[in-house]
Amino acid sequence: MNSPGDRKPEPVDPKVLLQMVELELIQKRAARERAGAQRRSLRTASFLFLFLVIVGTLLGLFYFFSAGPMDAPRAHHGAQPSPPASASPH
Repeated sequence: MNSPGDRKPEPVDPKVLLQMVELELIQKRAARERAGAQRRSLRTASFLFLFLVIVGTLLGLFYFFSAGPMDAPRAHHGAQPSPPASASPH
């Protein structure tokens, strides 16, 4: 063992070094898997939102075009029958 004042690095045991490298690789793999899971959930949420927007647009267009022409309700409600001539106060 080297004394604390000695600046020479201690020799590293190859088995310990290999274990440290394996541990680091395992940690990096776990971090990549977590990031991938977050990315997949974000992608799924974005596709779901896009699907809902498209379905909502299609339903709105269906409602708008199935209501019929806009002139028909105006013509129907705008044409009031005139009162009979005998009901006039003159």
